[in-house]
Amino acid sequence: MGKITIGVNKDLKIKRYMSFSKFESLITSGKLYFSRFDRFPDKLEGGISSQNYPDVSTSLELLDLALNYRASEPPSSEKSQLEERIHKVDHDTFQGLFGSEKKINGDTYLKLISTWLYANCWTDLEHECEAMWSLYGITGVGCSHDDCCTQCESTHGMSVCIETSVGSILENLVLDERYNLSIQKVEYIDHKKTKFKDSELNTKPFFSKARHFSYENEIRFILWPDRADISFSYAFGQSTTNEENSVELKIKSMNSFIHKIILSPIPFKKSVEIRKSHNDNYQSSLGLQESLSNKTLRKKIESLCFENSVNVEIVDSDLNQSITNDCYTYAEHLTSAR
Repeated sequence: MGKITIGVNKDLKIKRYMSFSKFESLITSGKLYFSRFDRFPDKLEGGISSQNYPDVSTSLELLDLALNYRASEPPSSEKSQLEERIHKVDHDTFQGLFGSEKKINGDTYLKLISTWLYANCWTDLEHECEAMWSLYGITGVGCSHDDCCTQCESTHGMSVCIETSVGSILENLVLDERYNLSIQKVEYIDHKKTKFKDSELNTKPFFSKARHFSYENEIRFILWPDRADISFSYAFGQSTTNEENSVELKIKSMNSFIHKIILSPIPFKKSVEIRKSHNDNYQSSLGLQESLSNKTLRKKIESLCFENSVNVEIVDSDLNQSITNDCYTYAEHLTSAR
């Protein structure tokens, strides 16, 4: 059985934003999907800074030796020192994810290590985040399509945020004994300046992310094979390759895995239309929040949950809130806050 490492409180509440299609896949398959690291759009994921490069690679030493060492030269103290350096380069190691690695293979390790990791990402933000709805609440991660989001437009307002806890995920995942699991809070770093300690090089880079993404407040679940036979070699074609593009872990009970389902706010353009029409008709914001409720999505989610025997709380987005501008809306907000 692989090792399990938990670096956060099990009672920690966490959220995950996803498109309706991904939520549907979660409910119907009953499995939690882990993406392979090298499939992430952020290519700094799992990387080290230039300051750590000499800690995992001897390429600079090898280059220097190649320029200065001459095997045919007669014995001398200088040649002896160079031969000692060659011996050291051949045997220098660092602590990698799969144990001790030779620094001579360091460049290959840096290039290939992300192909062996799988992640499932959450946020511990207590409140909803509009940016997270925009980035992860549509088909795909954000929108990188060539035709300016027309492929994603139909998915706007058709996404969910599921709320749970670290403990509930752990209790309900059927762990695969072939993999180690680690759960940690992501640290946001400056890859130009950060230097990891030698003792951190095995896992810390994989729980670090560029500071530009700090708004995510990520809690990361990472899987990697519990194996000692994975090799990274500087020799072409001799490294162990990974053919598994993803990992899925079965969920025991969806009803205890998910605590709450939050419906996405309706699309901005539609929201503007509803607010204008409501205010024109009633000259008040009273009842506006109900008008902004995502009823179409609620019906789809309720139907999907019913068909799969999932019975959890479904709530509207806090982003649907309307402003208090008269005594009627004041009273309405007092009632809803109770």
